[in-house]
Amino acid sequence: RINMNTQTPEQIQSKPFFYKPFFIPPKADVFAERAIRFDELAQQQNDAWGDYLRILAELSRTQDWVLQQHQAVLPERAGETRLPNSLGEHIPPIFTACLRSILDKMHDKVSDTVQATLHNLRELPDAQLEQLARQLLRHEDFENKPYYAIWLSAGLQCAWTAWAIQLRDEDVPSVEERSVCPCCAGEAVASVVLNGGDWHGLRYLHCGMCNSRWNALRAKCTFCGDQSAIALQQVDGAQQGALSGARAECCGKCGSYRKLFLLEKQQYADPIADDLATLALDILLGSEGVQRGGHNPFLLTE
Repeated sequence: RINMNTQTPEQIQSKPFFYKPFFIPPKADVFAERAIRFDELAQQQNDAWGDYLRILAELSRTQDWVLQQHQAVLPERAGETRLPNSLGEHIPPIFTACLRSILDKMHDKVSDTVQATLHNLRELPDAQLEQLARQLLRHEDFENKPYYAIWLSAGLQCAWTAWAIQLRDEDVPSVEERSVCPCCAGEAVASVVLNGGDWHGLRYLHCGMCNSRWNALRAKCTFCGDQSAIALQQVDGAQQGALSGARAECCGKCGSYRKLFLLEKQQYADPIADDLATLALDILLGSEGVQRGGHNPFLLTE
């Protein structure tokens, strides 16, 4: 696979040497790349969880298709974030259209039981779908969760990502508070440490909603900001697969951890996909009483 960020000569020339952006918008093919990664990770697990990763690969391909079908008008700057915040107050105008496209496209690719869930969602009016989305974004309990959550999350991701891919790095200026996405206020799923070139070793948090990334210092808790008691943990003996590049950045002060993926170890690691493929790390830390941080919209056991 070739993984490239394409820029025009004018864009390249306008940047200073060793330019390190604070904000990195999602690539237009972010969902297509994620689908490939889900396929790769599913092949490494011959169990029911591998089957779930295959469904998510198909869902990611569907999200890629939906992203190409629906155009989103970029809103004006909204408050403290460049986009309206994704905390349940705002629902993008194209959300219901994206969701209905996903439900239609996925209907024949899932089991009869799941088809019934998709049918039930399709029968709901737009206003009720938006209300369910608000409840989901606010982490409020509602009936049929988690059966509806995966599909609502997929539609919401498409809608916010359709906005975010239109932005440039200079559209989202650096901020002091980096615990949430500066683009949409979403929660980071995990972070990645880049590999190679001028950006080698830089850590970027990845938003689970709009798929943007933003820079945050390493060895600093992304929850409480403390730097005095940070430790990295990993699953011993993991030499291959997703676990080989996965670390848990644990804070001894607030007792929380967020996963970190080293692209030097796993070149194509995707924070959402690789998080779901490295649950052994969560089990290890859960047994030690460390609190998981980083909401993954497709982790149904949360």
